[in-house]
Amino acid sequence: MSTSNPPAPGTEPLRPPRTISDEFRTLQSTVDLFQRQLDSPSGTINLHPFGPVNTAQTHTTFVQSCNRLRSSLLAYRDTTLASWGQLLAAFMQHPDTHTAIASKRARVAVQELGEMHKVTDALYEDISGCQKILFDAAGDAISRTVVGAKSPTLLAERLRACAKRLGLAHYTDVQRRDDIEITTVTLAGGISVIDVDIGPRWDHMHVKISVSDVTHDSRIDSLMLKRLQTGDIHGFETMVEELAQLDRLTQTKSPVNFIHNTFAVATTLAEIQKQELEALDGDIMRVLKCGSGVVLPYVRHVGPSTLYFMPAVVQHGLSDEDWARIKSNTMHEVTQLPGCLWLDFAWELSNKQHCFLSEQVEQYCVSADHMADDSGPFSVVSHQHPLIHNLELQFLETSDSKPQDQNADYWIPYTLVARVSPALPSCALTVRAVMAATGQSDASSVSQDSPRLLEDAPTLERLVCANTARTVHNVGPTKMQINMEAPQIRAWSICRVPIAHVREIVEVVSLLRRQAVFNELLGSCVGITTVDSESMETGASVTVKTFANDPFRIDMYVQAEQTGVSMGVVLRVSEDSCILAWTHQALGVSDSDLTDMSNIPAASLTKATSHAVLSKAAAISSSIPIIVHWLLTH
Repeated sequence: MSTSNPPAPGTEPLRPPRTISDEFRTLQSTVDLFQRQLDSPSGTINLHPFGPVNTAQTHTTFVQSCNRLRSSLLAYRDTTLASWGQLLAAFMQHPDTHTAIASKRARVAVQELGEMHKVTDALYEDISGCQKILFDAAGDAISRTVVGAKSPTLLAERLRACAKRLGLAHYTDVQRRDDIEITTVTLAGGISVIDVDIGPRWDHMHVKISVSDVTHDSRIDSLMLKRLQTGDIHGFETMVEELAQLDRLTQTKSPVNFIHNTFAVATTLAEIQKQELEALDGDIMRVLKCGSGVVLPYVRHVGPSTLYFMPAVVQHGLSDEDWARIKSNTMHEVTQLPGCLWLDFAWELSNKQHCFLSEQVEQYCVSADHMADDSGPFSVVSHQHPLIHNLELQFLETSDSKPQDQNADYWIPYTLVARVSPALPSCALTVRAVMAATGQSDASSVSQDSPRLLEDAPTLERLVCANTARTVHNVGPTKMQINMEAPQIRAWSICRVPIAHVREIVEVVSLLRRQAVFNELLGSCVGITTVDSESMETGASVTVKTFANDPFRIDMYVQAEQTGVSMGVVLRVSEDSCILAWTHQALGVSDSDLTDMSNIPAASLTKATSHAVLSKAAAISSSIPIIVHWLLTH
């Protein structure tokens, strides 16, 4: 099928129309081009905007081919569906035998084309994802080349190329300090300047950021320097790009200062955490479990980040000293902890105008005894914390209508966005709750892969458990086989959450954390058979069942192989992210028919009726195999 229309006669010689196969070959040739260069003796030194492998031109070719491929696939789908639709319409008017037979074939074909629709969209998402992966991989490879060469000249050239790509001015100065030649590369925007000192050794490096009329946080300098010293040139350039974007927005959207507002968001989140700590007796672990998360600004990018979920095994593996360092934001390796989930805050273009802070106002959240002298159009509004019942937070807020005075200049069509990293597979209940909390009306605002129909959505079980229906676990001397019933829960992957006001972050974090706790519990069903497990006798068979109408509930049916005893347990993640457990006896279900547990309504599953010790074991481990082991040993 053609992917482009021929030009009008007389404009240029006719060329054969491109086909879908041509587009695939273009994409493959791009990948092969990079692979050949990476495999060559020169490595990635030639991968730059000036050739011989022109990354900018290659990027354009790749994007154009992706777009043509998607247009062709969609056009084929739509035109084919239209032809079948005409055939069905003809059958409704003339239901003769031949048309009836044809219409039956048409109905089957329409179903097949529906599957083609899903495949087409999935293919486009995969190809678009490959585009980013390809060029990120090239950037990482370039970083390794610069590090391997250990050449200040090569690094300085790389920084100048980065400045040119981002539209920044750049200057180079070479001086001798203590008989050591130091090259200083200056990258300058409209109000921000980055000075990078480069010496013959990595410990000679220094990064200094200056911002006009704004006192910036020196932790940004430290993070950028750390990325240079560890050889993460690609990560350093990403931070330069973030800072350049903030600089550019500040110049074009004056009087709004985006750099100041970025720091104000970080200060606001720190103030919220401070008040949560005071209400929770300084317990940082409880802030992570029921607060707005652990605020760690400038540890991942140019801006604030929040650690909103940490796996149970990681939590219990940290010492008291580690938690104290996390609390004081001095544990730099926290970003390397496995399985942690983050929110990274940035600014994006919006369809709706929002009010930004002037440079005289430092933060959105205020303490009970503090108020900004000049709050402009803002007034103080109190909000009860959704999970900490004895805490009331105060925020500076405006009305939804844009004023007519000079404060109108601070209303612009940009919004704060919490980028969910990694994307969080979520049930429809969580997606709707997040949309309601932030005033969104379209699921595509929080998920890039939102399907048009609910039945087209993948299942949470598949996203979390990777299509694994049966796994074997070894807990101590006990070998258990876990079987999962047919998937029930339709899901989306939440990748971003637009935030109209910083106060919404508190509720959004509680919603995402509940989903993350359930995903961890569900994902614990997936295990790996150890080498000697084949020689062990199975101690228990476990069947796990989920529910579409109660997506935070898991029913377990446990059969002890040696004793023949059957047990049933209901697990449910509450709204405050606690895992509660009920035994089948406590729910009034007989041993002979444990399947009756599935008929227990959600209203009966209250914290007061839960099994206290089993719930504690579930909350500590967040692991179905460990919960089963507890049942077998108690």
